[in-house]
Amino acid sequence: MKSVIRLGLCAAALWGGAALAGDEWNQPAYGGSGVDDQTYMPAKETGSDKGLYVLLGGGTEGYTGDLAPDLNAGFAYGATIGYKPTRGLGLELGYNGGLTDIDTFGPGGAADGADIIRNGGQAAITVGLVPTRLQPYLMGGIGIENHNVRGLSPLAGYQDDTSGYVPAGVGLRYNIGTLLTADARVSYNIPFDQDFAPISNDIWNGRYQALLQLGGTY
Repeated sequence: MKSVIRLGLCAAALWGGAALAGDEWNQPAYGGSGVDDQTYMPAKETGSDKGLYVLLGGGTEGYTGDLAPDLNAGFAYGATIGYKPTRGLGLELGYNGGLTDIDTFGPGGAADGADIIRNGGQAAITVGLVPTRLQPYLMGGIGIENHNVRGLSPLAGYQDDTSGYVPAGVGLRYNIGTLLTADARVSYNIPFDQDFAPISNDIWNGRYQALLQLGGTY
């Protein structure tokens, strides 16, 4: 019987310790009575940080569908400024661009440097899937972009053009400490009202982009 009582007390102590493992207690303060006054304090929240965030980084982008055989994947770059009113919701404005060679002209393309330089801007919403510091999220929005075909335009059927696109993607964000933020995202961008390429506007004739960005949350 004594053994059962001892096991019960040990189990209760372990359960209580586990329940309070993430919480903090104030240091005991002794008053005039000599009795310590210990106050329970809940632990600070450790989820994904709220507030303003700024990100800058690079990666790669390429084209799909009928564009894939002609346009080589190239370097991509981007910058993002956003605000998280809650730990799950993010509102952001982003700038992004990419460098592309036309495969028809062989390695290196037709021009000295990229054959096509793309620059764009977008407004997007991110929705976190879990309220943790390492947070996977979904992203969607709308954007506008300009394709600049270097040299004599049109080049192999490609020409300068300004058009719209709808970005949709997934990402993974990690807050390191209280300031540093790392963000990796992959997006698929569906064009509309585009005339830079000799193909139809189609959901399958889009652009993919992968970016790794670093910055901070303030």
